[in-house]
Amino acid sequence: MNDQIRKIQEYIYAKYVDPGQHGTLDEEAALRVLEDHYRRPEHLADSECCYLGILYFELGWGLGDETKQVDYFRRAKHWLAKSKTLTHEAWDAVDDRLADILGWFEDRHLPVDAPGVDMDTVAAPAAVNVSKEIEDHGAMVLVNAGPFLFGPGRETKTLAAFYIDKYPVTNKQYGAFCRATQYRWPKYWENPRFNGPDLPVVGVSVADAVKYCKWVGKDLPSEEQWEKAARGSDGRLLPWGGESVTPEHACFGRDPETAGPAAVTAYPQSASPYGAMDMAGNTWEWTATVVEDGEPFQVVKGGCFSDPAELLRSDGRLEAGPKDKFENIGFRCVKSA
Repeated sequence: MNDQIRKIQEYIYAKYVDPGQHGTLDEEAALRVLEDHYRRPEHLADSECCYLGILYFELGWGLGDETKQVDYFRRAKHWLAKSKTLTHEAWDAVDDRLADILGWFEDRHLPVDAPGVDMDTVAAPAAVNVSKEIEDHGAMVLVNAGPFLFGPGRETKTLAAFYIDKYPVTNKQYGAFCRATQYRWPKYWENPRFNGPDLPVVGVSVADAVKYCKWVGKDLPSEEQWEKAARGSDGRLLPWGGESVTPEHACFGRDPETAGPAAVTAYPQSASPYGAMDMAGNTWEWTATVVEDGEPFQVVKGGCFSDPAELLRSDGRLEAGPKDKFENIGFRCVKSA
């Protein structure tokens, strides 16, 4: 069994069979992965197809469209019954759901099996490429617990350990999210200055950024988390520890009318003390920190491709409206260690 299928099965078991800690998962995307897996000739006799049936069953109950419910419950019945036939064993997680499905169709006087339809071959709901969607979605680096110097005043603060994305979220990653969830595309998705697959995604609001973070089981960093990841514990003003910004370290000073950001991996010398990259220049990054200035504004950090060098200091900040979707603001994610 490949690691991706195992992770999905562990999630379904922990959420729907024997409730426990299960993290997050795009369940609709997982359906497509499992259905593709169990329809392959080499997996046709795999009794663990019951996990696909369980997920179809659980998602079916949450649907408001009865036509779609019929489809989901028929698929659930098919995979659950197939698993039971393969194992010749009783399992409450399968048997109880089969009974509920049969009762649901009986109450509505509907046939539980679609006449003339072979569920082993009938097309599944539109498939998407989701190999990355259920993974951690990018390398992360550990930021150790302990004190650090925060802000221009170098105030001593202390944070628990956490992980932060090594690079900003890219168009390739964010596009996978949009395809899997049918979420709206970024504002500049069609603009060739900003839509390269390895460029940092821009044209997203803070709410869009949070949606993506939650989808991959992460969070948006607070200003304090972002700054510690960039500055380390010694209060440096630039992630790499130097006193000046050079073209070898960051993307900055470009023409705002004709230029755009660089690939997130373009500056290998930009590493912070913890190994986070591209935290100065290229794009400002949303944080979860809100400040009140007559109305709520969101703190953004790091500077962007068109800014002068002095705006790239790690202790600096700007504020943006929570609904703003600018060509120079992206984001990265964090999660607890």
